[in-house]
Amino acid sequence: MNDLKKRILLSTLIALVLLLTLVPHTRTFLFEKHAFQAIDTKATDYVDKSIVNAGTAFVLARGFNAIVSVFQESEVQLEPGGVGVSLALGQALDPVNDLVERFSWVMLASLTSLGIQKFLIEVTPFISVQILLTFALIFYLLGLWLNNPSHFNFTQVAKILLFAAIVVRFAVPAMAYLNHQVYVAFLEDRHGQSVNKLQQTTKVLESYALEEIEEGDIPKTQDSEPEEEKGWFGQTKQTLSNTFNQSKRIFDVKTKFAEVKKHTQDMIDTIIDLIVVFTLNTIVLPLIFLWGIVKLGRLIAIRGFDLSSVRRREKISISRPDDT
Repeated sequence: MNDLKKRILLSTLIALVLLLTLVPHTRTFLFEKHAFQAIDTKATDYVDKSIVNAGTAFVLARGFNAIVSVFQESEVQLEPGGVGVSLALGQALDPVNDLVERFSWVMLASLTSLGIQKFLIEVTPFISVQILLTFALIFYLLGLWLNNPSHFNFTQVAKILLFAAIVVRFAVPAMAYLNHQVYVAFLEDRHGQSVNKLQQTTKVLESYALEEIEEGDIPKTQDSEPEEEKGWFGQTKQTLSNTFNQSKRIFDVKTKFAEVKKHTQDMIDTIIDLIVVFTLNTIVLPLIFLWGIVKLGRLIAIRGFDLSSVRRREKISISRPDDT
Protein backbone atom coordinates (compact mmCIF):
# COMPACT_ATOMS: atom_id res chain seq x y z
CA MET A 1 0.00 0.00 0.00
CA ASN A 2 2.85 2.33 0.80
CA ASP A 3 4.35 1.59 -2.61
CA LEU A 4 1.04 2.43 -4.30
CA LYS A 5 0.77 5.75 -2.45
CA LYS A 6 4.33 6.56 -3.39
CA ARG A 7 3.65 5.88 -7.06
CA ILE A 8 0.45 7.94 -6.98
CA LEU A 9 2.25 10.89 -5.39
CA LEU A 10 5.16 10.67 -7.81
CA SER A 11 2.80 10.34 -10.76
CA THR A 12 0.92 13.44 -9.62
CA LEU A 13 4.14 15.46 -9.43
CA ILE A 14 5.30 14.26 -12.84
CA ALA A 15 1.90 14.97 -14.39
CA LEU A 16 1.97 18.47 -12.89
CA VAL A 17 5.43 19.15 -14.31
CA LEU A 18 4.29 17.76 -17.66
CA LEU A 19 1.26 20.04 -17.65
CA LEU A 20 3.41 23.06 -16.81
CA THR A 21 5.76 22.10 -19.61
CA LEU A 22 2.98 21.86 -22.18
CA VAL A 23 1.34 25.19 -21.28
CA PRO A 24 3.21 28.00 -23.14
CA HIS A 25 3.07 30.63 -20.37
CA THR A 26 4.29 28.36 -17.58
CA ARG A 27 6.88 26.78 -19.88
CA THR A 28 8.25 30.21 -20.70
CA PHE A 29 8.38 31.15 -17.02
CA LEU A 30 10.09 27.92 -15.96
CA PHE A 31 12.54 27.26 -18.79
CA GLU A 32 13.01 30.45 -20.82
CA LYS A 33 13.49 33.13 -18.18
CA HIS A 34 16.05 34.19 -15.61
CA ALA A 35 19.18 31.98 -15.68
CA PHE A 36 18.18 30.20 -18.89
CA GLN A 37 17.70 33.47 -20.74
CA ALA A 38 20.98 34.84 -19.37
CA ILE A 39 22.87 31.78 -20.62
CA ASP A 40 21.37 32.05 -24.10
CA THR A 41 22.01 35.81 -24.24
CA LYS A 42 25.67 35.38 -23.32
CA ALA A 43 26.15 32.63 -25.88
CA THR A 44 24.43 34.71 -28.57
CA ASP A 45 26.66 37.68 -27.74
CA TYR A 46 29.78 35.54 -28.15
CA VAL A 47 28.59 34.29 -31.53
CA ASP A 48 27.57 37.80 -32.65
CA LYS A 49 31.05 39.13 -31.86
CA SER A 50 32.58 36.35 -33.92
CA ILE A 51 30.21 37.14 -36.79
CA VAL A 52 31.26 40.80 -36.70
CA ASN A 53 34.95 39.83 -36.74
CA ALA A 54 34.47 37.41 -39.61
CA GLY A 55 32.36 39.90 -41.54
CA THR A 56 35.01 42.61 -41.15
CA ALA A 57 37.73 40.30 -42.44
CA PHE A 58 35.52 39.17 -45.33
CA VAL A 59 34.88 42.81 -46.36
CA LEU A 60 38.63 43.52 -46.26
CA ALA A 61 39.30 40.51 -48.47
CA ARG A 62 36.70 41.56 -51.02
CA GLY A 63 38.09 45.10 -50.93
CA PHE A 64 41.53 43.81 -51.83
CA ASN A 65 40.05 41.93 -54.80
CA ALA A 66 38.57 45.24 -55.96
CA ILE A 67 41.99 46.90 -55.72
CA VAL A 68 43.56 44.19 -57.87
CA SER A 69 40.80 44.70 -60.42
CA VAL A 70 41.67 48.41 -60.55
CA PHE A 71 45.29 47.61 -61.38
CA GLN A 72 44.22 45.16 -64.06
CA GLU A 73 41.81 47.66 -65.63
CA SER A 74 44.36 50.49 -65.54
CA GLU A 75 46.64 48.40 -67.74
CA VAL A 76 44.37 49.05 -70.73
CA GLN A 77 44.53 52.80 -70.14
CA LEU A 78 48.31 52.91 -69.76
CA GLU A 79 49.23 50.58 -72.60
CA PRO A 80 48.84 53.18 -75.34
CA GLY A 81 51.55 55.21 -73.63
CA GLY A 82 54.06 52.54 -74.47
CA VAL A 83 54.87 51.92 -70.83
CA GLY A 84 53.06 48.65 -70.10
CA VAL A 85 53.68 48.84 -66.37
CA SER A 86 50.28 47.98 -64.92
CA LEU A 87 50.78 44.38 -65.93
CA ALA A 88 53.84 44.23 -63.70
CA LEU A 89 51.86 45.57 -60.75
CA GLY A 90 49.13 43.05 -61.41
CA GLN A 91 51.67 40.24 -61.49
CA ALA A 92 53.08 41.36 -58.17
CA LEU A 93 49.61 41.08 -56.65
CA ASP A 94 48.65 37.78 -58.29
CA PRO A 95 50.00 35.44 -55.53
CA VAL A 96 48.28 37.26 -52.69
CA ASN A 97 45.16 37.70 -54.82
CA ASP A 98 44.85 33.91 -55.15
CA LEU A 99 45.37 33.55 -51.41
CA VAL A 100 42.73 36.18 -50.71
CA GLU A 101 40.28 34.22 -52.88
CA ARG A 102 40.88 31.15 -50.69
CA PHE A 103 40.60 33.36 -47.61
CA SER A 104 37.22 34.57 -48.83
CA TRP A 105 36.02 30.96 -48.96
CA VAL A 106 37.32 30.39 -45.42
CA MET A 107 35.43 33.48 -44.26
CA LEU A 108 32.28 32.25 -45.98
CA ALA A 109 32.62 28.88 -44.23
CA SER A 110 33.24 30.66 -40.91
CA LEU A 111 30.16 32.83 -41.31
CA THR A 112 28.12 29.73 -42.19
CA SER A 113 29.41 27.93 -39.10
CA LEU A 114 28.60 30.91 -36.88
CA GLY A 115 25.13 31.17 -38.40
CA ILE A 116 24.51 27.49 -37.62
CA GLN A 117 25.71 28.00 -34.04
CA LYS A 118 23.36 30.93 -33.58
CA PHE A 119 20.48 28.90 -35.02
CA LEU A 120 21.26 26.02 -32.65
CA ILE A 121 21.23 28.38 -29.66
CA GLU A 122 17.76 29.51 -30.71
CA VAL A 123 16.35 26.04 -31.49
CA THR A 124 17.83 23.93 -28.66
CA PRO A 125 15.35 25.22 -26.02
CA PHE A 126 12.51 23.92 -28.18
CA ILE A 127 14.17 20.53 -28.78
CA SER A 128 15.27 20.02 -25.18
CA VAL A 129 12.11 21.16 -23.39
CA GLN A 130 9.17 20.64 -25.73
CA ILE A 131 10.40 17.37 -27.21
CA LEU A 132 12.97 15.55 -25.07
CA LEU A 133 11.73 16.66 -21.64
CA THR A 134 8.09 16.05 -22.58
CA PHE A 135 8.75 12.51 -23.74
CA ALA A 136 10.98 11.87 -20.71
CA LEU A 137 8.12 12.78 -18.37
CA ILE A 138 5.66 10.66 -20.34
CA PHE A 139 7.99 7.64 -20.20
CA TYR A 140 8.48 8.19 -16.47
CA LEU A 141 4.72 7.96 -16.00
CA LEU A 142 4.56 4.82 -18.10
CA GLY A 143 7.48 3.37 -16.19
CA LEU A 144 5.72 3.85 -12.88
CA TRP A 145 2.69 1.82 -13.94
CA LEU A 146 3.71 -0.33 -16.92
CA ASN A 147 7.41 -0.91 -16.39
CA ASN A 148 8.47 -4.51 -16.94
CA PRO A 149 12.24 -5.08 -16.97
CA SER A 150 11.85 -8.27 -18.99
CA HIS A 151 10.31 -6.35 -21.91
CA PHE A 152 10.67 -2.56 -22.29
CA ASN A 153 12.20 -0.47 -19.51
CA PHE A 154 10.29 2.82 -19.69
CA THR A 155 12.13 4.26 -16.70
CA GLN A 156 15.53 3.65 -18.28
CA VAL A 157 14.42 5.35 -21.51
CA ALA A 158 13.01 8.26 -19.48
CA LYS A 159 16.37 8.73 -17.74
CA ILE A 160 18.19 8.74 -21.07
CA LEU A 161 15.78 11.29 -22.55
CA LEU A 162 16.00 13.51 -19.47
CA PHE A 163 19.78 13.50 -19.56
CA ALA A 164 19.71 14.14 -23.32
CA ALA A 165 17.44 17.15 -22.71
CA ILE A 166 19.95 18.60 -20.24
CA VAL A 167 22.90 18.02 -22.58
CA VAL A 168 21.11 19.44 -25.63
CA ARG A 169 19.91 22.47 -23.67
CA PHE A 170 23.33 23.51 -22.40
CA ALA A 171 25.79 21.95 -24.88
CA VAL A 172 25.75 24.74 -27.48
CA PRO A 173 25.88 27.64 -24.96
CA ALA A 174 28.69 25.86 -23.10
CA MET A 175 30.54 25.34 -26.37
CA ALA A 176 30.16 29.05 -27.25
CA TYR A 177 31.43 30.05 -23.80
CA LEU A 178 34.48 27.76 -23.91
CA ASN A 179 35.30 28.80 -27.45
CA HIS A 180 35.11 32.49 -26.52
CA GLN A 181 37.41 31.98 -23.53
CA VAL A 182 40.01 30.27 -25.71
CA TYR A 183 39.70 33.06 -28.27
CA VAL A 184 40.25 35.76 -25.62
CA ALA A 185 43.20 33.91 -24.10
CA PHE A 186 45.07 32.85 -27.23
CA LEU A 187 43.64 34.27 -30.47
CA GLU A 188 42.27 37.76 -29.81
CA ASP A 189 45.62 39.58 -29.90
CA ARG A 190 46.72 37.83 -33.07
CA HIS A 191 43.39 38.57 -34.71
CA GLY A 192 43.53 42.27 -33.78
CA GLN A 193 47.09 42.72 -34.99
CA SER A 194 46.42 40.89 -38.25
CA VAL A 195 43.27 42.88 -39.03
CA ASN A 196 45.00 46.21 -38.30
CA LYS A 197 47.93 45.24 -40.48
CA LEU A 198 45.62 44.12 -43.26
CA GLN A 199 43.69 47.40 -43.09
CA GLN A 200 46.87 49.47 -43.28
CA THR A 201 48.27 47.48 -46.20
CA THR A 202 44.96 47.67 -48.05
CA LYS A 203 44.91 51.46 -47.62
CA VAL A 204 48.42 51.75 -49.06
CA LEU A 205 47.55 49.60 -52.06
CA GLU A 206 44.32 51.55 -52.48
CA SER A 207 46.30 54.79 -52.67
CA TYR A 208 48.49 53.22 -55.36
CA ALA A 209 45.39 52.16 -57.26
CA LEU A 210 43.97 55.70 -57.10
CA GLU A 211 47.25 57.03 -58.47
CA GLU A 212 47.00 54.58 -61.35
CA ILE A 213 43.48 55.78 -62.11
CA GLU A 214 44.43 59.46 -61.96
CA GLU A 215 47.52 58.98 -64.14
CA GLY A 216 45.57 56.89 -66.59
CA ASP A 217 42.83 59.52 -66.84
CA ILE A 218 45.18 62.43 -67.58
CA PRO A 219 44.61 63.29 -71.21
CA LYS A 220 47.59 63.69 -73.46
CA THR A 221 48.09 67.31 -74.47
CA GLN A 222 47.93 67.70 -78.19
CA ASP A 223 49.96 70.51 -79.70
CA SER A 224 47.80 72.48 -82.11
CA GLU A 225 50.85 73.25 -84.23
CA PRO A 226 51.41 70.72 -87.05
CA GLU A 227 54.58 68.60 -86.95
CA GLU A 228 55.95 70.15 -90.16
CA GLU A 229 55.55 73.68 -88.69
CA LYS A 230 57.39 72.90 -85.45
CA GLY A 231 60.73 72.75 -87.06
CA TRP A 232 63.69 70.63 -86.17
CA PHE A 233 64.17 72.19 -82.74
CA GLY A 234 60.51 71.87 -81.78
CA GLN A 235 60.35 68.22 -82.82
CA THR A 236 63.55 67.42 -80.92
CA LYS A 237 62.26 69.21 -77.84
CA GLN A 238 58.96 67.31 -78.02
CA THR A 239 60.78 63.97 -78.38
CA LEU A 240 63.08 64.68 -75.43
CA SER A 241 60.12 65.75 -73.31
CA ASN A 242 58.21 62.54 -74.11
CA THR A 243 61.30 60.45 -73.39
CA PHE A 244 61.87 62.20 -70.07
CA ASN A 245 58.23 61.78 -69.03
CA GLN A 246 58.23 58.08 -69.92
CA SER A 247 61.54 57.53 -68.09
CA LYS A 248 60.18 59.25 -65.02
CA ARG A 249 57.01 57.18 -65.26
CA ILE A 250 58.99 53.95 -65.54
CA PHE A 251 61.13 54.93 -62.54
CA ASP A 252 58.02 55.70 -60.48
CA VAL A 253 56.44 52.41 -61.43
CA LYS A 254 59.57 50.44 -60.56
CA THR A 255 59.60 52.08 -57.14
CA LYS A 256 55.91 51.38 -56.75
CA PHE A 257 56.44 47.79 -57.88
CA ALA A 258 59.03 47.25 -55.13
CA GLU A 259 56.66 48.71 -52.54
CA VAL A 260 53.75 46.60 -53.78
CA LYS A 261 55.89 43.47 -53.68
CA LYS A 262 56.93 44.22 -50.09
CA HIS A 263 53.34 44.81 -49.01
CA THR A 264 52.27 41.68 -50.85
CA GLN A 265 54.61 39.53 -48.77
CA ASP A 266 53.32 41.17 -45.59
CA MET A 267 49.75 40.47 -46.66
CA ILE A 268 50.51 36.80 -47.28
CA ASP A 269 51.75 36.37 -43.70
CA THR A 270 48.81 38.36 -42.32
CA ILE A 271 46.20 36.42 -44.27
CA ILE A 272 47.69 33.10 -43.20
CA ASP A 273 47.42 34.21 -39.57
CA LEU A 274 43.78 35.19 -40.09
CA ILE A 275 43.00 31.86 -41.78
CA VAL A 276 44.45 30.04 -38.76
CA VAL A 277 42.50 32.23 -36.29
CA PHE A 278 39.12 31.91 -38.00
CA THR A 279 39.50 28.22 -38.82
CA LEU A 280 40.24 27.46 -35.17
CA ASN A 281 37.74 29.90 -33.68
CA THR A 282 34.72 29.19 -35.86
CA ILE A 283 35.15 25.63 -37.11
CA VAL A 284 37.71 23.43 -35.34
CA LEU A 285 37.34 24.47 -31.68
CA PRO A 286 33.50 24.54 -31.69
CA LEU A 287 33.43 21.01 -33.08
CA ILE A 288 36.01 19.81 -30.53
CA PHE A 289 34.17 21.39 -27.60
CA LEU A 290 30.79 20.13 -28.77
CA TRP A 291 32.18 16.62 -29.24
CA GLY A 292 33.82 16.75 -25.81
CA ILE A 293 30.63 17.90 -24.09
CA VAL A 294 28.56 15.19 -25.75
CA LYS A 295 31.22 12.57 -24.98
CA LEU A 296 31.37 13.64 -21.33
CA GLY A 297 27.59 13.53 -21.17
CA ARG A 298 27.55 9.99 -22.54
CA LEU A 299 30.16 8.84 -20.02
CA ILE A 300 28.22 10.36 -17.12
CA ALA A 301 24.98 8.88 -18.43
CA ILE A 302 26.45 5.41 -18.86
CA ARG A 303 27.96 5.44 -15.37
CA GLY A 304 24.71 6.73 -13.87
CA PHE A 305 22.48 4.28 -15.72
CA ASP A 306 24.72 1.32 -14.88
CA LEU A 307 24.86 2.23 -11.19
CA SER A 308 22.26 -0.34 -10.24
CA SER A 309 24.17 -3.11 -11.98
CA VAL A 310 27.38 -2.01 -10.25
CA ARG A 311 25.65 -2.19 -6.91
CA ARG A 312 24.38 -5.67 -7.73
CA ARG A 313 27.90 -6.78 -8.59
CA GLU A 314 29.18 -5.31 -5.32
CA LYS A 315 26.53 -7.21 -3.35
CA ILE A 316 27.44 -10.43 -5.12
CA SER A 317 31.14 -9.94 -4.45
CA ILE A 318 30.46 -9.20 -0.79
CA SER A 319 28.26 -12.25 -0.41
CA ARG A 320 30.95 -14.55 -1.83
CA PRO A 321 33.29 -16.18 0.70
CA ASP A 322 36.99 -15.27 0.53
CA ASP A 323 39.13 -17.72 -1.42
CA THR A 324 41.68 -17.93 1.33
